[in-house]
Amino acid sequence: MPAQRKKILICPLSWGTGHTTRVIPLISELLNNGHEVIFGGNNWQIEFIKKEIPGIQFISFPGFTIRYSSFLPQYLVILFYFPLFIYHTLIEHIRLKKLIVEHDIEIVISDSRPGLWNRKIKTVLITHMIRIPFPAKLRILENLPLPFSRIAIKKFTFCYIPDFPGEFNLSGSLSHGFHLPDNARYIGILSRFLKEPHALATKKELFCTAIMSGPSPQKEIFTELTSRILKESEEVSTIMAGIPEAEFIKREGNLITYNHLTNKEMLNTIMHSKIILSHSGYTTVMELFSIGRSAILVPTPGQAEQEYLAEYLSSKGWFKTIKQKHLCKEVLTEYIEPLLPDFPAEENKKLLLTALNELFET
Repeated sequence: MPAQRKKILICPLSWGTGHTTRVIPLISELLNNGHEVIFGGNNWQIEFIKKEIPGIQFISFPGFTIRYSSFLPQYLVILFYFPLFIYHTLIEHIRLKKLIVEHDIEIVISDSRPGLWNRKIKTVLITHMIRIPFPAKLRILENLPLPFSRIAIKKFTFCYIPDFPGEFNLSGSLSHGFHLPDNARYIGILSRFLKEPHALATKKELFCTAIMSGPSPQKEIFTELTSRILKESEEVSTIMAGIPEAEFIKREGNLITYNHLTNKEMLNTIMHSKIILSHSGYTTVMELFSIGRSAILVPTPGQAEQEYLAEYLSSKGWFKTIKQKHLCKEVLTEYIEPLLPDFPAEENKKLLLTALNELFET
């Protein structure tokens, strides 16, 4: 990347922690190349990034948040919230204009916030969902919204897809198998663990590490179910509760629950665990894949994207999957971890650098 210093605003979506954690490697790369980064988000996102990347500037720029249902399919909840999402997208677009002037912003990079484009400066949208997933029975209709996705994406200078091009990929039909918008670029896997040295532990002291993610109340429902199952084991297990705003450790018998761990602590815990259990959120999948760990993926019930990803990744033999209602102790004790293909670190780095070079040169 050129040496000319740019002031860049980074703004991820706040639905769960995944969108926030996956901008960490991007922020690190920009800082390493001498650029000034401003992070915009809500309170918990700001506190989370402060712990991982201290010293950068922060501004309050909350995005739209959603609360899933404990009984309705999540696609119905999203459909219900859609008019409100459109309203907030327009409000964000208007507020961004003011922030650009107030802070002399030269580039905006947003993760899954389609309102953060501007005609006067360069803007980038990060998303792995060009094609919006539908429930299994309605997947024949998934191509219908594609023209609307293209219209939204073309408002940005570039669209960054965190994945690999070609058959070797993690997102499947969400971003492959159709003609992409001209400004779309694959940038490789975004994982905060790539900057950390890691090796598979020869001795696994932990039985299972369960990673909680996603919006409430489904995260809490999954946490309660997982806690009950792990307490049945005589071996020590951990739950990463995914509550970055609260540092708290609780131990109940053989089960240790962490509200939040640093990247290094989280990586070390994962590498010393026999089994990884998680929702099939895309960021979690990217992070596990980047360190060569597979997992049992449990899609959030009624969440079409997670159901598709779990099905797609299990069909490739890279991950195992099971419905939440079928999760039990026997599933864990009978689990044999799939062997993942080698992670192409050099290609991954090249894809990101190529995309960033094009951004700064155009």
